[in-house]
Amino acid sequence: MPERESSNFAWKKIKPGMCKSCGQEPYNTRLESLFCSGDCFRDAVDNAPGLIEYPEDHPIYKRVSALFTTSWLHPSVSPKKVKAIYMIVLTSDLHSSYMDYLNEVEYREDFESQGLPKGNESERWHGTTRECLIGDHSNTQFCQSLDCSLCGILQDSYSLDFYQGKTGWGRFGRGIYTTGTSSKADTYSVNNNSSKWKAVILNKVAIGNGASVTLNLPKLTAPPPGYDSVLGEPMKTGHLNYDECVVYNNDALRPEYLIMYK
Repeated sequence: MPERESSNFAWKKIKPGMCKSCGQEPYNTRLESLFCSGDCFRDAVDNAPGLIEYPEDHPIYKRVSALFTTSWLHPSVSPKKVKAIYMIVLTSDLHSSYMDYLNEVEYREDFESQGLPKGNESERWHGTTRECLIGDHSNTQFCQSLDCSLCGILQDSYSLDFYQGKTGWGRFGRGIYTTGTSSKADTYSVNNNSSKWKAVILNKVAIGNGASVTLNLPKLTAPPPGYDSVLGEPMKTGHLNYDECVVYNNDALRPEYLIMYK
């Protein structure tokens, strides 16, 4: 089986409530951080990629868990219980290229003057295939299989090179797909392993100026002129039951949190 390079990222055993980098000072919950300082956060990024588990009483755990539950909209499937949430630590290069894209979109559209987040940034879910047991019971070790889409995204973010990997087509063409509906992401979360837990990713997405569409446009390779993304809107007369957000640039989104549930 083809393998990817191994990560050097590893965390020491650290007492509850202490900085996940130095382990010497309490982490800053006021800033919803797992670190005591900017220096310790940068130390984590220097050792990226990797995962750091949130304790259940952390503000991020509570917020993301609540979002997972409230955005579970499929009436035929009972909401699942969150078992673990991890911070996804990416390399500084991946962070910088995303921020460059976000700032470029903001410069063109000036969303902040409209009372919106910079670049019209929003959080969206994504489900994919997991070959290994990463995320189960505090397991933060990436597998090296090139067939594990989850480990690939957690280490290297998203790539249009893997378009059509699971479905064989795209409702809105060659793009990277996310959704505001956690239960829709669940339908794309596939375990090729023995785990009873499933995984989805919560991402930050630079939506920019989104083109609202209701009908299939499978030949798209870029958003319509004047737009930065495509927003699939569910309507009775359309082709979608639940929302989709599609971007056509690798730097338009980054994985932020890994959510494990059962």
